[in-house]
Amino acid sequence: MSADPQLRLTIVPTIGDVPREQWAPLAARAQLYQSHGWLHWAEEYFADLRPGYVLAYDADGALVGAVATYLMTEVPTRFTTWYDPVRMFLAPHCDPAGAAERWFPVLLVGGCSGYHGDLLLAPHLDDEARTVVTRALLDRCRDLAADLGARTTAFMYLPKEEAQRVATVWGGTAPVIATSAEATVALDGATDFEGYLSRFPSARRSKLRKEVTAFADSGTHLGQYRLAEVLTEVSPLLGGHQRKFGAEITDEEVGRYFALQDKHLGEGSVVFVDERDGRINGFTLCYAHGDTLYSRSAGFNADASPFAYFNLAVYAPVRHALATGLRAVALGAGSYQGKVLRGAQVHGLWSTVVPPQPLEESWREALTKPFPQAVEAGTA
Repeated sequence: MSADPQLRLTIVPTIGDVPREQWAPLAARAQLYQSHGWLHWAEEYFADLRPGYVLAYDADGALVGAVATYLMTEVPTRFTTWYDPVRMFLAPHCDPAGAAERWFPVLLVGGCSGYHGDLLLAPHLDDEARTVVTRALLDRCRDLAADLGARTTAFMYLPKEEAQRVATVWGGTAPVIATSAEATVALDGATDFEGYLSRFPSARRSKLRKEVTAFADSGTHLGQYRLAEVLTEVSPLLGGHQRKFGAEITDEEVGRYFALQDKHLGEGSVVFVDERDGRINGFTLCYAHGDTLYSRSAGFNADASPFAYFNLAVYAPVRHALATGLRAVALGAGSYQGKVLRGAQVHGLWSTVVPPQPLEESWREALTKPFPQAVEAGTA
């Protein structure tokens, strides 16, 4: 089970079995989506997935490595559709008829939400120890997939070098696939909003100022709340946004989605709203973790003010991050051109998958091609 006999590996069925103070040092340098609170939320919200946490302890009993896993037994229809390997890796490039029966169940490794996976290692480990722990955890995930009867194992949304490292350990038939990208505004060197604007050329800076001014002059109020304070008002806005793009989800379901996030993450939440006459017409929900503010969801109605999206999704988070000592704003995936024009850098995300065997030739060829979002981002 491990290349190092001093390592002890175990699997627990819930993040609640790992004390927060043990998990925190491993997750401190990782993204929000590996935090104890986020994993607890995901575990409770995605109740149809079977979670498991592969843990590595050293000879002294200290937690030195961990990775989350989820058994996806059926084709997802809600927020986890972006973790369906058939939808992501086959459907854009070939006829996926019959694939679900062959590919499912799927063992997801590294995460089931947030579009950024990770394997956690204790910060004090040297390079050799990191390699040993990484291999031990990934080997155990392969064993776990077999134990659970998973036909496919997938580690999704990783930086390319990390995805290649996972694929090397898993070996053989594990391709590395350009999948998506994430946009992040780094704030190093800026101390206030003017400092952020000063990094742009004059013409671009003038355009951004006009967007800020048009929003302010519209008579709206840019409000700032905790999620619990506006949960009932923003749920229909996100529900409408999701339905606009084809999701079959009710406002009540979105309300539960937010209520569980507030339960596990509410203390770190900040919601920026476009508010007029006591009515919220648009919002962006963010969470602070480490030195970064993460933009997680947004929604707007027909009465939203001019440039509401960029003011709530970019400018307000930048101001808040600067005011609270954070050093970056993570804007997530999609809408890359608009984000880049407002100072974001785009970083590619890759996935590796161990597919079912034997593999049809059209499926094998599809696994060599990027997902369209990676092409859109220019990172494929």
